[in-house]
Amino acid sequence: MLSTPGGGSDIWGLPMDEESGGRVLALSDGVFAIAATLLALDLRVPEGLPSGELHAALHRMVSPLEGYAIAFLVIGVLWLGHHQLFALMRRIGPRVAALNVLLLLLVALLPFPSSVVNDYDDEPVVVISYALNVCLIALVQVAIVAVALHEDDFVPGVTRARAYVPSAITAGVFLLSMPIALVSTRWAMLSWLLLIPGQFVEARVNRAPGSGG
Repeated sequence: MLSTPGGGSDIWGLPMDEESGGRVLALSDGVFAIAATLLALDLRVPEGLPSGELHAALHRMVSPLEGYAIAFLVIGVLWLGHHQLFALMRRIGPRVAALNVLLLLLVALLPFPSSVVNDYDDEPVVVISYALNVCLIALVQVAIVAVALHEDDFVPGVTRARAYVPSAITAGVFLLSMPIALVSTRWAMLSWLLLIPGQFVEARVNRAPGSGG
């Protein structure tokens, strides 16, 4: 229920009602969807290849497909975290809405470092740049949580742990992958899959007594 008790206003002095909150979430879903779709644009095989060369070209697609799968998984986890966070809110205040725009700017940028990683996955600086992009997204979400807690935007019963844990896990995974990339870029990218068990940790926190759920 995204509304402002007793009325409220957004950055432009317009009412931040349930309809406005819905537009914020619709924009967010659209940006995540477009970012995920753009990841597939780099997956192509040259046209007009003879049979022998086609087989070789398809074999060379294995690594890009692995990179696509990981990048899609990352965007999927980010979207799930974003969706779950805003589902806990009873209103979207102006500061939260502004921070969400910053978050979406970083999400929309993700296909670019993803594309570079597909071409230069053995370069530490490239892998670190991608990890930094995702880490910044998670940190902006941490800032959204902090502002929402301060302004009492969450539904009653939501604990600080329940609000912070998903973003903190994502930020931690990608922050730790950066020094790993200096040793092995492949292991750094594989470490991003820690987001999967991280989701189970989050679920346990949400089921814990006093988690508000």
